[in-house]
Parts: sequence; structure tokens; C-alpha cells
Amino acid sequence: MSRLLPALLLLAACSTPTSQAQTIDATPGVKVTAITADERPMPRFITLTGSLTAHRESRVAADGMGAVARTFVERGTEVAAGDPLVQLDTRAAGISAAEARAQVDASRAAVDLARSECARADRLFAENAINTAEHERAKAQCTQSQAQAEGAVARQRMAGKTLGDATVRAPFAGIIVERNINVGEYVRPGQQVALLVAIDRLRLELTVPEAMLHSVKVGQKLSFGVTALPGERFEGIVRFVSPAVRAGSRDFIVEAEVDNANRRLASGMFATARLEVAQVASVVIPATALRRNGGSPRVFLVVDGRLEERVVQLGPEQGGAITVLAGVKKGDKVVNQPGADLFDGAKVL
Repeated sequence: MSRLLPALLLLAACSTPTSQAQTIDATPGVKVTAITADERPMPRFITLTGSLTAHRESRVAADGMGAVARTFVERGTEVAAGDPLVQLDTRAAGISAAEARAQVDASRAAVDLARSECARADRLFAENAINTAEHERAKAQCTQSQAQAEGAVARQRMAGKTLGDATVRAPFAGIIVERNINVGEYVRPGQQVALLVAIDRLRLELTVPEAMLHSVKVGQKLSFGVTALPGERFEGIVRFVSPAVRAGSRDFIVEAEVDNANRRLASGMFATARLEVAQVASVVIPATALRRNGGSPRVFLVVDGRLEERVVQLGPEQGGAITVLAGVKKGDKVVNQPGADLFDGAKVL
């Protein structure tokens, strides 16, 4: 018995690999659709960070003075260009405007009288009925009356402006963010009455490394996302590229214009953007060839009649094709639309 046991153990050890190979070979094969990894130009992007700001923002100030008689807006009020925001007391301005109109009427009457006197003096001077001194006095009176009339008209315009300035109006269409005064408060010229922002278009201000100075051009498109709206992508167009690099940070400012007609975005949001800077020859596969399963992306290659599972490093995606930076090379046979039943080492029928 002692001689038989070592022999049995040796026999079992020798037969194990053969049994395992027979088990693998006995596994049913799988049918797959394989495609050849191709190479084509694909975009290369740089990732940038920045923030959104209002396309236009104004701290609307009063140009007149007086007590606030009425307010027309609250926070969140949408206004069109020219809409009234605040109305000041116009009683004093109205009296001044009426007085100025009366002065204009009187000065115009004086001008008409002076002109007739000048015409009469011209006739008398031509007939030698008056001397030169009298003629010059009549002409001077005519000129003085005309100057007084022009001064009266200027005062009327000023009175009209003062009356008009009593109504503070929106300089452009937008939304009221803050209203800084209330009825009864006294307002002086230059005092802020409201903060108005226009958000139908936004500006995305980005900082770009110095090395990319000549890779960013006006008119380029970019895409970006914001933390408040995960998974959503937005687009913008570069409208400004700073010609100067900032000495302290060794970067420069790029500004893009963003359409925000749907009001999904807000001024002040932090954004992470991708900007295409080049087209590079890259290995690509269909995005449908990927298996993610919540972890690192993987693909199955057909190698010598069996499946070989590989972890891949991915790059940009475009038109259903995705760049593979590592894990697949040009010419590799990649399984398209891998099913859940595939596994590493499976035999391909």
C-alpha cells in the first residue's frame, strides 16, 4: 500500500493540466462580430477652467436729484430697453420747464421785434436818415436779442433734460438683480438705483496656459459643462483672445460668447471647458465596442481564435468613433457590441 500511494499521486499530478485543457477546449465557442481598429485624424482638446459672466451688466445710476416718488421694478423683474425703473418727484422740474418755455416765447417775440427794428434802421441808414452810430446800435440790439433767444432755448432744453432725468430708465434689456432705493428716499446724481444684467447671452472667461497662445483663435468653438447641471454640455464661440500673457501666472485670457436664450445658465457659474487645438492621427474604434460595467473601459480583441480582454485608455469621441490612446493598436480585431456572455480566453467560432 505504501508503494501504491506515491504512484497514484504522481499519476494525478501528471493528469491535471491535461484535464484543465480538456475542460477549456470543451467550453462552447462564442460568435462575435469583429472589426479592425482603424487610424484617422481625431481632435485633440485642452481642458480649461473659467467662469460665466453677464454679457452686459450695469449699475444704473440716477442723473437727476429729488425724492423717489415711485418704483417700477423688484428683484427678478425683466425689463426692456427704455423701461422706467424709478420715478423721482417732478414737481419742481415741471415748474422750471414751464418757466423756461415762457422765457423762450418772450425771447422769440423780442427777436421778431429786434429784426423789424434792424430792417427799419437799414432803410433809414441807406436814406442817410440816421447816422452810423445809431445804425450800429440798432444792429447790436438785434444781435443781442438773438443771443438772448438762443440762451432761452438752451435753458429750456436743460429744464427738459432735468424733467426727463426724473425718470430713471433701463439702458438695455435685462433682469433686475438689485433695487437699491425705496419710495421717499432722496436721490442725488450718480447714486446707484438698481443693478441690471443681460443674461440672454453670457461671456465665458477662461485662462489658457502660455504654451497654447498660438493654438487658440477667434471663431473657434468650444464645449463646456457646469457643476450645477451635471451631464449637460453647452457650446460657445471664442470672441476674444488676449494678445498679452500675464507675467504673474504665465497665462492669458480667452473670452467666449455663449447663447443663453433658454436661461439654463447663470452669471457666476464655474465652468470646465474643452477646446479643440489640433487634429492628430489616432487609433479609433466604434464607441459600441466598449464595455464599461461601472469600472475602467475594456474591449475584447480576437487573438489567435480566442478572446483577449484589455483595459483601454480613451481619448476624444467624434461621430460615434472614439480614440484609443492605449490598449489597442491599428489593425487589431476588436469585438463590436460585446455581449454579457463574453469572457477572457473564450474560443471564437
